[in-house]
Amino acid sequence: MSFSTLIGLIAGMAIVVSAMVMGSSIYLFINIPSVMIVVGGTLAATMIRFSMQDSFAAIGMSFDAIKHKRETRDLNQLIDLTEELIRISRKNGMLALQNETIDNDFYREGVRMLVDGYTVELMQTTLKEKSSLFVEAAETSAGVFRAIGEAAPAFGMIGTLVGLIQMLANLSDPSTIGPAMAVALLTTLYGAMIANLFALPMADKIESWAHDESHRQHLIIEALDCLARGINPSVMRDLLQPFLLTTKQQALNQHG
Repeated sequence: MSFSTLIGLIAGMAIVVSAMVMGSSIYLFINIPSVMIVVGGTLAATMIRFSMQDSFAAIGMSFDAIKHKRETRDLNQLIDLTEELIRISRKNGMLALQNETIDNDFYREGVRMLVDGYTVELMQTTLKEKSSLFVEAAETSAGVFRAIGEAAPAFGMIGTLVGLIQMLANLSDPSTIGPAMAVALLTTLYGAMIANLFALPMADKIESWAHDESHRQHLIIEALDCLARGINPSVMRDLLQPFLLTTKQQALNQHG
């Protein structure tokens, strides 16, 4: 699990809520009409831009992205697994692999194809298409959250205008000025928080996770090619080494 995502979300919320509580009561920042305008309007705008299927898929993919933890060690384990499978297949044949336990679903699907007699070319084509569809789905899911991040501040501004109109229309009644101003200001606050503390970071998180997963899938496709051709394990490691270097370079760039 990516603890940085959870820590960032919890810390962000804690900082904002603490600032609210230190200055006044937290109940001053709770306003139902403001929530209705921002949340309801944002959801409506998102549903107009994307289908229900894409919206629900984005929610599921966000949980997958949060659970993901970038580690070069995972790729090393895949290479170790490939070496083990190569040794088994060279000794007992490809059918012997059907009894092996493989945790990675994408890798297990590729091994199943080889056991079922798929040609190397057909196996590669099928898995590359599956990987491409995964990337497209991730881009759509990131787009859903980016749309939320764009719509929330916009509806916050709409709520501000609604509150100002209500206030200006009832200046003769001082009792209505406070609630109208609350709607005017809190909608902007809600919109900014939804966009910058949740939606936009989640869109970036999904894109980053999809990039890492696509990289892993391409390594698996090359590993399966080595497995199918019975390439020497030492040669296989040399062929897959660039995938590890790329991941290490990405990690260095992020921390640099």
